[in-house]
Amino acid sequence: MRRLRAGLLGRLPAWARRFLPLLLAVVGVSAGLSVSVFLTDQPIYAGEPSPRTVVAPDLIRIEDPEATDRARREAADLIEPVLVDDPEAKAAIVQKVRDVFAAVAEVREPAADGQTASARDQRSALAQRLPDLQVDRVQALVALDDETLASVSAETLSIAQQLARQRIPAERLETATEEQLRTELAVRSFPEGVAETVVEPVIRSASQPTVIVDDEATVAAQEQAAAAVSAVTRSFPAGAVVVSAGEVVDAVQLAALRQRGLEGAEPWREAAKAIVLAIVLTLAVAAYLRAYRPRVWSSWSRLVLLSCLFIGLALIVEAVTLLAPTAAAGWGYLLPAGAIAMLATILFDPPVGVLSVIPTVVIVAFAEPGEGGVVAFTAIAGLLSVPLVSRLSARGDLRRAAWQSTLAYVALAGLCAAVFNDLATVRLALLAGLANGVLVAMLVNTSLPFLESLFGVVTATSLLDLADRNHPLLRELEQKALGSYNHSIMVATLCERAARAIGADALLASTAALYHDIGKVRRPWFFVENQFGIANPHDDLEPGVSAVIIQEHVTDGITMARSHRLPPEIVDGIATHHGTTLVSYFHRKALAAAAASGGEVDEAHYRYQGRRPASREMAVLMLADCCEGASRAAAQHNRNLSRKQLEDVVRSLIADRVDDGQLDASALTFAELKTVTASFIDTLVGVYHPRIAYPDPVAPTLNPESVEP
Repeated sequence: MRRLRAGLLGRLPAWARRFLPLLLAVVGVSAGLSVSVFLTDQPIYAGEPSPRTVVAPDLIRIEDPEATDRARREAADLIEPVLVDDPEAKAAIVQKVRDVFAAVAEVREPAADGQTASARDQRSALAQRLPDLQVDRVQALVALDDETLASVSAETLSIAQQLARQRIPAERLETATEEQLRTELAVRSFPEGVAETVVEPVIRSASQPTVIVDDEATVAAQEQAAAAVSAVTRSFPAGAVVVSAGEVVDAVQLAALRQRGLEGAEPWREAAKAIVLAIVLTLAVAAYLRAYRPRVWSSWSRLVLLSCLFIGLALIVEAVTLLAPTAAAGWGYLLPAGAIAMLATILFDPPVGVLSVIPTVVIVAFAEPGEGGVVAFTAIAGLLSVPLVSRLSARGDLRRAAWQSTLAYVALAGLCAAVFNDLATVRLALLAGLANGVLVAMLVNTSLPFLESLFGVVTATSLLDLADRNHPLLRELEQKALGSYNHSIMVATLCERAARAIGADALLASTAALYHDIGKVRRPWFFVENQFGIANPHDDLEPGVSAVIIQEHVTDGITMARSHRLPPEIVDGIATHHGTTLVSYFHRKALAAAAASGGEVDEAHYRYQGRRPASREMAVLMLADCCEGASRAAAQHNRNLSRKQLEDVVRSLIADRVDDGQLDASALTFAELKTVTASFIDTLVGVYHPRIAYPDPVAPTLNPESVEP
C-alpha cells in the first residue's frame, strides 16, 4: 500500500500533493456538518404543519406579541376619559334660566299705551322667545304677582347655579339633573304647582354637561396604562415540546425556535454555508502550517492525518447533535472537543494542538448556533487539554492527563452552564462534563495507536512503548550482544540529558539510542564490547573486510528495524548514528599495511554508507555514541581517568565530527553544541569517575596455641 501510494503521489507535482489533503478536509468537514441538515433539520415555517417534533433544549421564554397587544388594549380601555370643567357650559346654564325669567318679565310689561297684552299675545311672545319650553308651563309665571315671581326667579336661579357647580358628564346629564332637582326642591318653597309645572322644566331645559373630555390627556393616560403592562410571554421548560410533528406552527412557536436556532433551514443553503466554512478553515490552517510548521506542511501523510482529525470532529459534533436534541440543556457539554486538541498535541506538537482549538470552536459554533455556553466550554477545554499532554515522558503521564482533564471538564461545564444557562441545567452539565472526560480518555487511548500505525507518526506514547526494555529487539540485543546493549543504555542516558538541555525531543533521542546498534546482533563477536574471553576475530581478517563487517551493522539494523515495523524516526537514528564517518581503526590499519607494501587505500571503502543526521536529536545520538564508546575505552585503559582527560576525549571527538561536516544538516547551533558537550562531560564523569584501588585481601594468621593437636 505504501509503495502504491508513493508511486501515485510521485507522479503528482508538489502543489497537487498539497491540494489533495486540503480537498479532503473541505469535502469531509462540509459533508460532516451537513449530515443533520439533510436528515432531521428540515425548515419550519409559521402557519404550516411542522415536519418534526422539536424539544426545548433549555428554558425558552418568548414574547407573545398578539397577547401582549391584547392585554395592553384592555388596560387602555379601563382608563376613564379625562374630564375637565367647561366654564362656558356652566355660565350657559345660569344664563338660560335668567333668559326665561327675563322673557316672562318682558311679556308682563304693559305696552306703550298702557294696555296689557292679551293672553294670546303673551303666549305667542313667549313661544318666540323660549322655543325650548312649553309655553303653557312658562305662561303660569305671567299670572304671578311681582313678589312671588321675584321669589320664584331667585330660587330657580339658585338651583341653576348649584347645578352649574356640579361636574356633570354628558352620559350622566339626565341623572345628575334629576338628583339635583330632587335635592333642591326638597329644601325650597314654591307656590303650589309652580315647582312641578315651571321650575323643573326650566332647569331641565337649561341643564347641559359641565365637563368635557380632554382627548390628549385621555390618550396619554391610556398609553401610560398600556406601557405599564409587561410583555406577555410563553415559556417552554427544558425538555418540553415546543412544536409537535404535524402541528400548525404559530408565530410564537417559530420565534421560540429561532431564538435557539432550531427552526432549521433549506438543506442546500446550509450545505453551502458548511462548504464555505470548511474552505475558510482549511485555508487558514494551511497558511499557518506553511508559515510556521513546514515539517507538517511538507508531509503528505501528516496533512491527511490533520484533515481526518477535523473530519472526525465534524462527525462527532453532528452525532451528539442528532443523538442529544437537548444539547444546550446540558448534553452539549458532552462534545469531546478536548480529544482533538490532545490528539493534535500528541501526534504533532503543542502549537498545532493550540491551532486545532480554533477550527474546533468554529465547527461547534456552526453546529450549535446560539449556544454560548457550549462554545465557551469547547474553547477553554481545548486550550486546557494541550498542556496536559504536551510533555509525556512516562506511561503514567497519559493516565494523569485523563483524570486531570476530567476534573477540569466537570468544573468548566458547571461554570459555563451557570453563566450561560439556567441553574437547572448545571446538574446535567456536571454529569456531561464527567462523561466528557471519560469519552475523551477513551477516544485518545483507542484512536492513538490506530492513527500512529496508519499514518506512521511517532508520538510520545509509541516511543514509550518502544522504550520498554521487554521489546523483542531489545531483548534479543541483551541476549546476543550484552556489551552493545549496555552501551546503548548508556548512550540513551547521554541523549536524554543532552536533548533535554537544548530543548530537543529527549524521548525520541533516548529511544532511538536504545535501537541504534541492534544490527550488531547478527555478528556480535566482531564488536569489541561483546568479546568476553574470546580472541578478536578481526586479527585474522584484512582491514577492508573488517571495515565492511563493522559497516554492515548499520544496514543490518535498518533491515531489522523495518522488519519489526519500527517508525521511520527510529530507523533514521540507526541509519545516521555514524553518518558518513570513517571506520578509523581499520582505516589506519589499512594505511599502515599499504605503506609497508607500497599500495593505496580507497578512503571511501572505509566510510559508512549511511546518511548524515538531519535533526538535532539524531545529531545528539551520533555524538553520544562516539563519546560513550571512546570514554569507556579510555576508562578501561586508565583506571584513574581525570575529568580533564575525559573532557579532552569528548571535545576532540565532537570537533572531529564538526570538522568532517557530519552535523551540517542537523540544525544544531554552536551554542547548543556547547550545551551538549557540557552535558556529556557531566554525565560521563559521573560514570567513569576515578575509583579507589582497594588492596588485595590478606589471609588471616592463625594462633598456634589455638590449633588443636
